[in-house]
Order: sequence, then structure tokens, then C-alpha cells
Amino acid sequence: AGVEAYTAGDWNQAAADWSDVAATGLRSKELYFNLGNAYYKGGEIAKAVLFYERALRLDPSDADIRYNLDFARNLTQDRIDEVPEFILKTWIRKVNYLLPSNAWAGLSLFLLALALGLLLLFLLGPSAGARRTGFFTGIAALLLALAAWGFAHSQKADAERHDAAIVMRPVTSVTSSPSSDATKSLFILHEGTKVKVLDEVSGFTDIELSDGRRGWIATQDIERI
Repeated sequence: AGVEAYTAGDWNQAAADWSDVAATGLRSKELYFNLGNAYYKGGEIAKAVLFYERALRLDPSDADIRYNLDFARNLTQDRIDEVPEFILKTWIRKVNYLLPSNAWAGLSLFLLALALGLLLLFLLGPSAGARRTGFFTGIAALLLALAAWGFAHSQKADAERHDAAIVMRPVTSVTSSPSSDATKSLFILHEGTKVKVLDEVSGFTDIELSDGRRGWIATQDIERI
């Protein structure tokens, strides 16, 4: 049968099967991407967002993952505006996401080797013009190698961080303190919303939204990416 003939139950079973694989400790963008697709087809949008986020964390350069994640996010109820970001930071992040971390690491090694070759040209060049070319292009290659290595390291660090989570409960309250007694409810969140994790105390997690709002949520209501 084709994919179109699958029922929600079929996709839920597929998600359960892939979840068993993930439970063994295997981490790969393909596994998480397939899990996201299965949960999306099965109508579990919060879990779809969670696994798309996990896949994207392993490879932020993958346009298919980012597209599916944005599509799933559009089906969530909360609409949260992000705090405007400095344009240079946005540009650097977009450049970073052009390639996966392994590709950036390989490129940095190639550029480093090129810089060393140009250093030899600077030292042993047959003419002043050749030595001048070797010096300036060598410096440029070295700077590009450092930038590529920085991008690779940044993506690796992002993949290892666990400071973000997805709301998994259909409706949950964010409160002013880590307690269920005599505490003020600040706002309501719905499943599928992404939050930043700041701290955790006695079954409650201090979270921050992309618009800057903060509060405490029951830890059981979220799942870390």
C-alpha cells in the first residue's frame, strides 16, 4: 500500500517501532526525522515538533527538516513573537546553517592545508610578487579555516545542549513560583510550544519564551529536546 493508504493507527505503530529504536540510544537525524513524520501523520503534533527539533539540532543545515518543522509549528495553538535579533547575528547563523558540522570541519582542514601551502609559497616563492600573494592569500585562507572550524564547533555544541523543551500537555499553566500552592498563574501554554529551560526545582522548571516571558511550569508537562 502507498503512504496515502496508511491510517493514523499505522503511523502510530510506525512511531512506536522507531521509538523502540531510539530507546536503544541511537541518535541520528534520519531516525528523528522519520519519528517526526510518523507522529505528524498520526496527528500527534507536539511529538512531531519534538522530534523535528531533535533532528534539526543534529543537522541545522537540512532544509527538509526545517520545512517540516515550520509546517508542524503552524498547527500549534500558541503564537509567540520572538525578540528582534541583531542583524549580524542572524546573518552569521544563516551562513552557519549552510553546511552540516562535519562538512564545516572538513572544509576547515582543507583551508588550513591551503594556508600552510601558501606559507611555503611566501617563504620559498621565486619572486616578490609570488611571496606577496602567498602571504595575503595565506592569511585569508587561515581566517576562513578558523571561521569554518568555529561553525563546526558551534553546531556540535548546539547538538549537545539540552536547554530547550517542548510543551507536551494539551494545556498547562505557567506560574510565578515553583509551587502548586498559593501561586499566581501568569499565562497558559499549549502543546507543541518551544521553551528555553533555565532551572529546575522540586518538580518545576523555570522557563523562558522567545518573547522574553518567564515563569515556572510542571516538569512533567514538558520534554527536553
